[in-house]
Amino acid sequence: MRSVWKLSLALLCGATLLAADADSKAALKETAQKLITESRTTRDMAMQIAEQLRKSADAGAVRDQIATLEQHAASIRQLITDLESKGTELTARQRQQLETARKVAEILNVFIENKKQMLASVTSPRDRDQVRYQAIGVAQRAEMIEKTISKLGL
Repeated sequence: MRSVWKLSLALLCGATLLAADADSKAALKETAQKLITESRTTRDMAMQIAEQLRKSADAGAVRDQIATLEQHAASIRQLITDLESKGTELTARQRQQLETARKVAEILNVFIENKKQMLASVTSPRDRDQVRYQAIGVAQRAEMIEKTISKLGL
C-alpha cells in the first residue's frame, strides 16, 4: 500500500513538472512571436517614414512619428529582456542568437536617436536624404531582429 502511495505521488510530481515545462515553453514561444511581430511593425513603419521622406520635403510629419518608433524600439528591448529571463532552458546556440538580437536592438536605438537628432535640423534635401537613410537603417535592423528571433525555433 505504501509503495502504491509513493508511486502515485511520484507520478503526480512528474505530471506537474511536465505541465510547468509546457507552460514555460508556451510562454517563450508567445514572447518570441510578440517580438517578431513588434520587429515587423517597426520595420514597416521605418520604411514608411523613408518613403515619406523620399516623396515629400515635409519633415514635420515624420517628426510626429518618431515617438511611436521609439515606443516600438523600447518594446523590442523589453521583449528581448523577457526572453532572456524566461529562457533558462535555451541551448547555447539559442542564447547566442538572443544575444545577437539584443545587440542589434541597441544599434536600432542608436539609429532612431540619430534620426531624431537629424530631423531637428533638416534644412536641405541632402539632410532629408540622410534622415531617410537612417530610417532605412532602422528598418534593416528591425528585420535582422525578426529573422534572428525566427531562427530560435521556439
